[in-house]
Amino acid sequence: MKTDKPKVVMVMNDFLIGGIQKLAIDQMKFLRDDFDFVLITLMQFEKGDFYNLVPDGVKVYKLNFKSFLDIKSLFALVKIFIKEKPSIVKTAMFFSNTIVRFIKPFFGFVVITAEHNTETKRPSSHMFLNRLLSHITYTIIADSKTVADHVSKVEKIPRDKFTVIYNGVEINEIENFKASFSSERENVRNEISVGKDEILFLTVARLVIQKNHDLMIRGFAKYLKNGGVGKLAIIGDGVLYENLKKLAVDLNVDKSVIFLGERQDIYKYYSISDFFLLTSIREGFCISAMNGLAFGLPLISTRVAGVVEYLKEGENGYFIDDNEDSIASVLNKLTSLSDQEISIMKNNAVITAKDFSVEAHVEKYRKIFKDCLA
Repeated sequence: MKTDKPKVVMVMNDFLIGGIQKLAIDQMKFLRDDFDFVLITLMQFEKGDFYNLVPDGVKVYKLNFKSFLDIKSLFALVKIFIKEKPSIVKTAMFFSNTIVRFIKPFFGFVVITAEHNTETKRPSSHMFLNRLLSHITYTIIADSKTVADHVSKVEKIPRDKFTVIYNGVEINEIENFKASFSSERENVRNEISVGKDEILFLTVARLVIQKNHDLMIRGFAKYLKNGGVGKLAIIGDGVLYENLKKLAVDLNVDKSVIFLGERQDIYKYYSISDFFLLTSIREGFCISAMNGLAFGLPLISTRVAGVVEYLKEGENGYFIDDNEDSIASVLNKLTSLSDQEISIMKNNAVITAKDFSVEAHVEKYRKIFKDCLA
């Protein structure tokens, strides 16, 4: 069905369950009154995905690129652009950023790309391509100032080519969920063998090297060995799943570390938790940590991009160094606080999250889309 609204095509590497994919859903959901959205995913995997969350009326194309040299898939993508005639193409991550910008000179659409990480080992060929293709990019969205500064410096792209738009969380939805779910707290805790008053740490992330769950489990084990109490719930799946479960067994904490796998019903686990733990090597913003703050969970985190801009030491959480002793020490410090001190910290967490609403996020995207069309 034809509309008079400008057409925005969202091109994603994939639509697996993840923060970047959830942001695309939010953008399509909140901006569809002003723009006609189309979603193209370039790769498909036999894993959990977010296709069921795509808003009604958004046309979805699923391609199956094998590599940059997949000519058949490339021609399929070109045919979609010819058919859809987008005004704007928004991409995220290196593969989709690059594929779309290579095609762009043959079309009249505007390209907006996104950077979500402070990758320090990016191949020189990738950096060269990013620098070269930045000249035909309207702007590069970075999800934190740290990411914009880092990519600009490392890839030698002018800083004014970047626009910082912080990721957003659905504050109102979370508040409503917390109010309606409070009576279920004990039941859900029972389901995963966590006592009513037992301390529960939560983390939500793919089980990959970047997220550094190995260090998290080792640090948590040392915390328990030093007399700490509580359990750790890990939501996520990935290539390290079996290795991490074995590590928990080897450290004799398999009864205290709960692997919940990949799931979409994560709000109920935020609701039953006390603190959020993050040990990533690098991040861009970390929307799962911000969700934790919105649920009133004080944050314990390594000093990664994004987090360093919203975690206030001693106010809404604590920073940790990337070693087991630091994790154990900070967890012990946090759990030794009085009920009043923890209550203040939880309230501060919620206040912090209110500055990072999904509404603020999409309004900035609305402005970018309208500005580039003008």
